[in-house]
Amino acid sequence: MLRISLPEPRNLRARIALLALAFAATARAQDALPLVAAALEPAVGAAADAGLSATEVAAPEEKDHARPALSDLGLGNFFTEGWNQEWHKWRHDTPDMALLRVTTNFLERELRGDYAQTSIANSATQDSTDLANVLIAYALNRRLMLEVIGNYQWNDPVSGPPVSGSGTGFLTRFQLVENATQSYSFQARVSAPNKGIGQTQTSLTFGLAGWQDVHAWVPALERLGLYYSFQYEDLLGPHKVGQMQNDISYDVSVAQTWTSPTTPVFGNLTTFLEAFGQTALDGASSGKTNVTLTPGVRFWFIPENSISLGVDFPVSHAPAIHNVYRATYILNF
Repeated sequence: MLRISLPEPRNLRARIALLALAFAATARAQDALPLVAAALEPAVGAAADAGLSATEVAAPEEKDHARPALSDLGLGNFFTEGWNQEWHKWRHDTPDMALLRVTTNFLERELRGDYAQTSIANSATQDSTDLANVLIAYALNRRLMLEVIGNYQWNDPVSGPPVSGSGTGFLTRFQLVENATQSYSFQARVSAPNKGIGQTQTSLTFGLAGWQDVHAWVPALERLGLYYSFQYEDLLGPHKVGQMQNDISYDVSVAQTWTSPTTPVFGNLTTFLEAFGQTALDGASSGKTNVTLTPGVRFWFIPENSISLGVDFPVSHAPAIHNVYRATYILNF
């Protein structure tokens, strides 16, 4: 609507002249509208083909992450949807993120470094361990991701010199479900033994992980995510008598995000609590379960670069550890 602000006329003739001028200007503006619409039609049509709304075309600066519309993935279309689609991270209002203990439920492209310092309890031989882990993960499409892992561990015995060595692993992850409020994945990992610290067995691990936007269930709980995972591990190769060969681990975590992604230094500041358990299925400790609680925090100090910090506290009887200090850096690309 064209609006003209003019001084108040002093006589009737001037008033009539100004009304005529305003009418003429309005008519010209209305005549120009079809020309403007014709000029915008190709851009709007292209945006519609890409799944974008007119608002997204008019104000792209208001979107934190411009991306094409993503279709829902599920078990029903597992073999037909996502395999030929370029990978894009689904940007949820409630962030879905990698935490410290729970298995990640989505595909990613990232470089990640982890450090964990463990103070061992109830051991006559070991005092503490330090573990540095580095991985690179690359999603090939919306259904399949590959990951290569390398690590180095130092063991400090109660007496004598420390021992150390390196290990490697390979992981593949499949996206089972992905939509606006849920995400589920299945993964398989193989890890070679770290012979430098005395390991002799290859580890095969199979895991299922999920995430739910709790805000979709309870609108009053804004930006609260629920995470859960289950893993089965099978150890293959020579071993000592009574050594565990199979175990299961499980985790339930909640994470609350307090800031926006654009907050300086503390973007998407998130506090979380993870409950992690591991149960031996055989060996001398068959049936024994260790449970820990891990409070932590994660934030993006610059875009696509985040830090996570947390501490494991044992809550089960006769725990295997006193505590574990954890730090993780992730670069998304």
